[in-house]
Amino acid sequence: MPNVHGIEFNSNQSELVKDLVRELLKDGNCAVYALNNMKPNGELRMATTPPTPNPRQVGGVFLRIRPGINEATIVRPMNAKAGDPLTKLAKLTQAETLEMIRIWRKETKSGPILIKSTPITSKAINPTATGQANRSGL
Repeated sequence: MPNVHGIEFNSNQSELVKDLVRELLKDGNCAVYALNNMKPNGELRMATTPPTPNPRQVGGVFLRIRPGINEATIVRPMNAKAGDPLTKLAKLTQAETLEMIRIWRKETKSGPILIKSTPITSKAINPTATGQANRSGL
């Protein structure tokens, strides 16, 4: 059985999971990690931050994939509203699934952190300062 980031998937599932993870990693600002202690076969997760030793501090999980007998199962995040609670990963619906996961990322506020630019403000020009011409008489 092929191994994807520490979780064993069937050969037909592993390529679909790898493709999905690759596309989401291209979006940036996310990490992939495995939870091996989840029963029965573990779980693959994607989050905005890598896991910490304290599980209560892990935040921003926007994707959970569980291996199955025939198909891998994608579990919707608890604080996301779009889509079904459980989705089977299939080649035919991979583009739709990818878009749904991106919506989940926005809903869980796990999107890339954008740096807000502050407007550049120039200092007010003082016409009476030295070196400045007084143009009020023009």
